[in-house]
This record gives sequence, C-alpha cells and structure tokens, in this order.
Amino acid sequence: MNEEREDELVRAVQAGRLEDFEELIHQHASRLRAFVAMRLPVAHLIDEIAHETFVFAYHHIDDFEAGTDFGKWLRAIAFNLVRQETLRHSRMTKHQKRYLEHCLIQSADKTEFKPDDPVIVYLEECIDALPDGQRTLLRMKYRLSQTSKEMSRALDQSDAWVRTTLCRVRSALRECVEAKAQAASTAAQS
Repeated sequence: MNEEREDELVRAVQAGRLEDFEELIHQHASRLRAFVAMRLPVAHLIDEIAHETFVFAYHHIDDFEAGTDFGKWLRAIAFNLVRQETLRHSRMTKHQKRYLEHCLIQSADKTEFKPDDPVIVYLEECIDALPDGQRTLLRMKYRLSQTSKEMSRALDQSDAWVRTTLCRVRSALRECVEAKAQAASTAAQS
C-alpha cells in the first residue's frame, strides 16, 4: 500500500468511517503478527496481542498523526502490549513460586494445615514422586533451612548447580500440583 493511500484511509477513519479501518487491518495484519511472534512466540498470544493492538489503535486513532508511518505506530503499540504481557507473566510466575515455597515450608510443620488440605496432599504426592536426590535438596532447604552455599558444600556441587536444581524442582512441583488440581477439578465436574 502506498503512503498516500494509507494517509487517506487514516484520515477517513479519523472522520469516523470504520470500513476504512478494515483495509488498514488487512494491509498490516501479517506484518504485525510477525513482529509480535518474534518477541512473544506463544501462538494464542500472537493473535491476542495483534487484536488488542488494532483495538487500541482504533480507539486512539485521533492521537495518530496522519502522514507518519502507521505500521511503525502499530508496532510501537504491539511492543508495549508484549512488554505488559511479559511483565504480567513474570509477576504471576513469582507469585506461584512464592506460594509453592510457602506450601513447602508449611508442609514441614503440618500442625498449621489441615491434613486434608488438597494443595498439601498434592504437594506431598508430588514430592514423594521425586528422585531421592531432589527430595534431599528440598529437605536440606526447607526442613534444615540450609543456605545454597551450605548445601553445595555438603553435596560437593557448585552453588549455581544447587540454585538451578532447586529452581527446576520447584517448577516441576508447581506443574505437578497444578496438574493434580486440574485433574481433581475435572473429575469433580464429571
């Protein structure tokens, strides 16, 4: 699409003609999706972010200065939406990690939880399914309250190995607990 035609369409949309925005979407959709995909390679989020970008652009079309690069403006909007999604995902992962650590610590002292608390039951089942070495790491960290340096010395491993392995074990436990909770929820709905 040439710049002159694009400027015409933008001015028409700014004047209130929605059908002209459809042509702008058609002209920019594939490039915008590719831009998003390079920064956020999650299939369902690519379409979602592209859609949100066009919705935002339509609602803020009066803020766009006709004569400038519309595609660049769309990419800037998409970039900000990708950044927001990445930050949201990061916050959610941190909260889940903290909750899992809280459950691990509380499961060490079961007097504070009901024995039939489903999260604790799932967590204990998941911990029991871990290999011995990973259970040993968890015991050292959460029951003995050892630091990663103390654990690395006791296991003759590097401090980085201990931290990385604990991170992987916590992630595996989180996925295991979520899978068990999902399975229980599905079974309850049946």
